[in-house]
Parts: sequence; C-alpha cells; structure tokens
Amino acid sequence: MKIFVVENNFSDTLQNITEPVFSMRPETSLLRNSQNFFYPEFTKNIVCGVSAFVRLSRTGRCIYRKFANRYYDEIGAGIYFTAVDILDKLQAENKPSDIARCFDFSLPVSPETVSANEINYSDMDIQLVINGKISQKYNTSQLPFDIDGIISYISQYVSFKIGDIILIGSPPAAAKIEIGYRLQAYINSRKMLDFEIE
Repeated sequence: MKIFVVENNFSDTLQNITEPVFSMRPETSLLRNSQNFFYPEFTKNIVCGVSAFVRLSRTGRCIYRKFANRYYDEIGAGIYFTAVDILDKLQAENKPSDIARCFDFSLPVSPETVSANEINYSDMDIQLVINGKISQKYNTSQLPFDIDGIISYISQYVSFKIGDIILIGSPPAAAKIEIGYRLQAYINSRKMLDFEIE
C-alpha cells in the first residue's frame, strides 16, 4: 500500500508552481479507526492540517485525465502531523526531512469513507475542529489541482495499486496540538474523524 500526499495544493503556496508536488509516506504512518494519538517523546512541537483523500480502486499507470475518475470510488478525511522542531533542525542542516512527517501514526485517516457518487468532490467543505473550535476550513474548489489531475500526474511516475491513498492537499498546517486536545475532521457536515491526543 502506498500513501501519497500533495504538498503544494493551495493558492497561497503555489508561487508559479504549475505541477503538483507530492511526497510518499510509509504505511506505518497511518493511524486508523479514530484511535487516539500518543504524543511522541522525540518532539515538543507538532502541528496539524486536514485533507480529503481518495482511495484507489483499480491498478493503473500513465492514466489520462479524462479516465482518472474511474480509478477511485471512496473519499475520506485525513489529518497529517508535522514535527516542526525536527523539521526546522533537519532543514537547517540540509538533511532529508522525512522523519518530521513520516513517523509512526503521523497520519490519522477516517475509518469511514463517502462514495464518490454521493458527493461533488470538486466542491467539498473540509474542516478541522480542535477542542470544539474550527481550526481550519476550506473548500476543495479553492485547490488549484483537482483530484483527477492529481491522479493523472502521479500515475506518470508511480504505478497505482488497489488500496493506495492520495491526500489531495490543504492549506499549510498551522494548528499546534497538545496532550489532551480533541481533534475532529469533517467533510461538509459529516464527521469523519474524532480522536484525542494522549
């Protein structure tokens, strides 16, 4: 199983970038079934953001955009964590920064998904709520790269298998989390994720 995360899919971050920039995460980064997240000892500064994801339902490579909607039928929500102190240190030392984002359980994903046939995926409200207050909210119509374009682009470089996940991107993560916080993620008005930080 492969996990792809689009890193630059918001207008404020584009800066003349005309193609999606994506990274890959290990399967061990997934946190499933709305389980609580245990704050790791190696960091003291974690921020988070929320993104919709699609789960691939067919194998494929070099997919034409016009056929991309045939390759997924489920949409869910994911919250991604970044260890900012680790990231800053690695970047200052010109070292790869993967461990700041790819650590175990750094990517909670919703246990349930919405059928792609039941929702307009180009016009979804995505929302992150922390301790009962809206921390991040945007509409997928604001994203410069849509799901079909992302699928087509990534497939030129990496083959898809059934069950692969693509997080389509979000505004920059800026919400800091602490032990005791409760996080919830919504697509439109439907609650997709609900867990606590321990």
